[in-house]
Amino acid sequence: MSCKKPYAGKIADIPAATDVPQPEGIERRIVFAPGKFWNDYVARHFTVAKGSNTPFHAHSWPHYILVLEGNCDAKIDGTVYSLERGCWAHVPPEVEHNLTNTGEGPLAFICIVPPEGDPAGSPRQ
Repeated sequence: MSCKKPYAGKIADIPAATDVPQPEGIERRIVFAPGKFWNDYVARHFTVAKGSNTPFHAHSWPHYILVLEGNCDAKIDGTVYSLERGCWAHVPPEVEHNLTNTGEGPLAFICIVPPEGDPAGSPRQ
């Protein structure tokens, strides 16, 4: 019997990443990354519990965000954008930003960053 690598699956079946501590109410799962089907970027799935928010911060790489579920206020460079399922957001490098769950349930989104933007960007053997 061969042990084939799966080419599809449920995001919920990917274990929450524990390499970087997350604030209370936030889970991060690595969907694609170097050594995991996508060498150029890291695609992370975040879940933010009702009433929680991501930290307000800035860094030298961009974010590409796709909202899958829920509602949030995305504060990007001082402007607040109300986002919901089906929305996207771009955060340029060196721009302060955060997302606050404003919905009645969880907020789920895909956040894509270049490899330097996540520890999963360093392929593990």
